[in-house]
Amino acid sequence: MAPNADVLRDQTFDALPFNLESLNGHSELSEVVTAFLEGDYKAVLRSPTSQTLYGKLVETISLSRDQQDANLQEAGFQGEVGAVQVLITGLAAFNAFLQANVTGPPTDWGNVFPKSGVELALREQCLKCLDVDGVSVYQHIPHVELFSLARLIFTVFFPRIIGGEFRDCKWMRVRINAYHQRLLSGLSGGNMSDFSVLQDVIEKDLRELEVEIMGEKSVFGTEAKVQFLLEKAQIYIMQGLDIKAKENVRMAKTVSGFSYALSGALGKRTKFQQNDISQLVVFARSRESEKSSDGLSDAMKDSKLSNGGERSGPTALDLNDDTLLESIEFAKSDKIDNSALPPELKELRPDSQPQLKPLDQITLLTEATLKDTLSPLDKLNSEEILPYAVRVLSDKPTNWQIYTQALLVRSRIESHRSRTQERSVLQLQVIVDQIIADTQEEPSPESDGVPEIRVTQFLPRAKESESAPVSERLKYIFQLNTPTRWEIETELAYAWSGAGSFVSALEIFKRLKLWAEVALCYHSVGQEDKARQIIRRQLFFSSKGAEMDQYGIDAEEVVKEKWDGEIRPTPPHAPRLWCILGDLDNDPTCWERSWTISKKRYARAQRSLGEYWTKEGDLEKARDAYMAATIVNRQNNDTWSRLGDIDLRVGNWDGAVVAFQQSIMIDDTDAKTYSNLGSALLSKHAEMMKLQKAQSQGRLVPAEQDEEEDQEVDFAHEKAEDPKAILFQALKAYKRAASLAHDNWKIWDNVITIAGRLSPPSFPDLLLGFRSVLRIRGPSVGEAAVDSDILRALVGEVTSSERPENPNAAESPEMNKGIYIPPRGSLARALITMIDEEVVPLITKRAELWVLVEKLSLYRRDYAGALRCAERAWRMVSGGEEWLVEKEAWKGVVGATDNLEVERAWRSKARAAVKGIMGRGRDGWEGSEGWETLEGRLEELKG
Repeated sequence: MAPNADVLRDQTFDALPFNLESLNGHSELSEVVTAFLEGDYKAVLRSPTSQTLYGKLVETISLSRDQQDANLQEAGFQGEVGAVQVLITGLAAFNAFLQANVTGPPTDWGNVFPKSGVELALREQCLKCLDVDGVSVYQHIPHVELFSLARLIFTVFFPRIIGGEFRDCKWMRVRINAYHQRLLSGLSGGNMSDFSVLQDVIEKDLRELEVEIMGEKSVFGTEAKVQFLLEKAQIYIMQGLDIKAKENVRMAKTVSGFSYALSGALGKRTKFQQNDISQLVVFARSRESEKSSDGLSDAMKDSKLSNGGERSGPTALDLNDDTLLESIEFAKSDKIDNSALPPELKELRPDSQPQLKPLDQITLLTEATLKDTLSPLDKLNSEEILPYAVRVLSDKPTNWQIYTQALLVRSRIESHRSRTQERSVLQLQVIVDQIIADTQEEPSPESDGVPEIRVTQFLPRAKESESAPVSERLKYIFQLNTPTRWEIETELAYAWSGAGSFVSALEIFKRLKLWAEVALCYHSVGQEDKARQIIRRQLFFSSKGAEMDQYGIDAEEVVKEKWDGEIRPTPPHAPRLWCILGDLDNDPTCWERSWTISKKRYARAQRSLGEYWTKEGDLEKARDAYMAATIVNRQNNDTWSRLGDIDLRVGNWDGAVVAFQQSIMIDDTDAKTYSNLGSALLSKHAEMMKLQKAQSQGRLVPAEQDEEEDQEVDFAHEKAEDPKAILFQALKAYKRAASLAHDNWKIWDNVITIAGRLSPPSFPDLLLGFRSVLRIRGPSVGEAAVDSDILRALVGEVTSSERPENPNAAESPEMNKGIYIPPRGSLARALITMIDEEVVPLITKRAELWVLVEKLSLYRRDYAGALRCAERAWRMVSGGEEWLVEKEAWKGVVGATDNLEVERAWRSKARAAVKGIMGRGRDGWEGSEGWETLEGRLEELKG
């Protein structure tokens, strides 16, 4: 097979800087390309070009980047043929790494490169070169040299031989660096945002690629664009950047023309359910594509094997629950209300939906992963996420890896619910068996330091005819972000732990030699001494001699050993291990050592120190620690937030504002951070007002605050020195916090406070906050939730304004009675609605509230309503006997009695009320000022 230019172009994103047609007929290249396209990566890696590049890896792995450049310049491979050979080698090396660690099928990779006696040293160097900021990758990655070879080619060598930056180079570099970041965070305890160096490089390449791929002059088709957007979304999910991830999923949906919506449909979910109730379901339809001459659409083609058989995947386990049905039993009625769905989905039935294209299935799985990973874990969220995975599983399988990922996503979601937790764990075990069986090579005498993973395989292993070729498994691997075999085993261990099987989880962690996880597992069940012993064995020698290292982890001698000898030479993951020991012993020297041995790059150590010194009350040391952490890693929003908390406590308002703004730039969904930003701005405003007052009175003004610390960070926004502007910013911050934590009445109370301090007050915000507090507190505390001062201010603002004309008021029956109807959208209309619906139903004892309602009724010219309010207020204040002896209470009664409105129909009632009060209060209050007021009122009523 000749290296057809069109086929090769499809594999390399059509971005090579030379004419591919000129390469047709080159025999050596033809063999390499043919082997690559057929998934025979072993043959590619045995080619002379790959062997030479592997030799260069051995020579340069321990060199600096500049030295690598100089060495690789002498490697040759100039010209178009050499460039393609290097490119194919890089692609084959990375695909082989993924085949060996993620997808399978299994192949013996141990005999690909010649044995030279340096394999173990090369492996150690490869692992060491992947360390970033004191964090190591998993130390038992099979065939890590394949990843290192691909990384060398796409980050160092290939850009040099083609003389510039091109799409395929950048795209592969993104994949290499993203996978590197993932290897660091997966089992190392590192936070994705801790690796800012890698993250910055990835983001730069993504921005440049987006311009080329998604721009107006793009030569890429729809499928390639959707793949790029989904790949970006997976990277952002991995990095914890949910806003960017959501945006790319939305763009992928738009570009592909894919339509889907989460809605409800009548059905039964349990075996004993009698009536149909609304069940959550995802309605989805791919964009219609033209059918080929064989009458099959793209989606249906993808669902068929080349030999005509249906694609299969890991076994999907049944639920087998005594209550829940295997799947929702939807109602068969022809009258299905889909009016809330988009037009293209209205005709769909929940149990009979069209086949989706593979990329659209991945979009739904990405949506589910995004929600499951970055949303709070609760039953409600799980119910809303599960239908996305169910919709994919209800389709015919279109791709081996997509179906496997769908089972994995469903398993993760079902782990949050007791009824489905058992299937979740067992399904995950089946997936683990499948992945390990399909990536585990035949046992060989040379383990290369990699622990042998034994397959439990309580289901029969898939036959070769039921499996899938590597090309299919790798087709969507970057859009799916499928976990490696050791990551999926770790996930299974946590699942068993969550299900209460501590022994099963511990066995997996021990087999994978994840000693930090072993220690944390012991810590989770309260075995602190055992956890401490596991960590100390990794960091210290035994005082009894080196022979103690020969015993197994559970040997009797080891169980009794304290590991209190000399410190070992720095092992992999040493910064994390020292931090865990510091957590167990609450010893700051452990965190300080972690910081030192990481060459002051492991931000977690400083965060732990900051938390320690905060608890100890030494805020200066705590601030220094958090500041050091932010300098190393500027993308961790929690560190910025904690730094802002310290600045708030020490009165550094400017520093607090900057810290909280930086945290919000990274994650704008944290209500607490917005609330704290509002507090910092409010404190700054108070200080500025104090300084202005001192200045106006001729007193000395303190010198301006040293802004040296401010220079260490970039301002998120330009500093506003106008007190009014700062107060307005505080209001915006509190409103955003309240919108995120809408059931926190204290934040809404802050909104009310700031809105009232503005000059003039922001009455719409006052009303918004007031109504929200009533909504939250009213059901529990009743009328105590009503702040009469705020309500008085709102009523005063409305009643002191002119009544604007309402062109639609004539249609209201109230208008026929002479009652004024404010226009829609006005403050008066909103206030009246709020008082009628939320304040009046709460009033039971507080007469002053009826007085305010009366005032608003008079504004509306509802005189009968006003008199009813006045009467209710009077009955409340006069109902008790406190006013007979207490002067203030007497004044209240006099005011309410005098306030009774005089109309002909009500004069007799008002006169009787005045006489009654005078009769009861004669002994105590005759001759007082209030008594005279009532006498004058009685004379008016007699006239």
